[in-house]
Amino acid sequence: MRQDLTPSSRRGGCHCGAVTLRVAEPLQAPIHCHCGLCRRLSGAAFTTWLSLPVEALDVQGAEQLRAYRPTVHLERLFCSQCGTHVMTRDARHGHITGVPAGVMPAGDVPPASGEYFVSHKASWQPLSADVPCFGGETGFELVPRPAA
Repeated sequence: MRQDLTPSSRRGGCHCGAVTLRVAEPLQAPIHCHCGLCRRLSGAAFTTWLSLPVEALDVQGAEQLRAYRPTVHLERLFCSQCGTHVMTRDARHGHITGVPAGVMPAGDVPPASGEYFVSHKASWQPLSADVPCFGGETGFELVPRPAA
């Protein structure tokens, strides 16, 4: 176990409890990702992601994780017991681990800081009214709020 993780560290994990996550530092504001890959793999209108420094995350029960590679860069890790998606690694950003916000206690997750890949969003899902929108070629370019 990491030495800098304390009993007050934020804890999250999969549905069945076989995989637990502990985060050593306060959670930064997540983003809502509307890309087609996030929609398809989550089965939802978007995925809300927390970006965590690799060194701030302790994973217990890692032997229960199974990987799926939807692209050459991405590795999504799931609990082999209950199927919960608990983290994603992107080879292009090796110092960061993406954690779906839903695996952390709701009270620990701050409001989202932005909507990303809005040009790919599901037509039936409205956007948050109070956060910036990003889209364009990269999905990360500041864009005007799309018409509802």
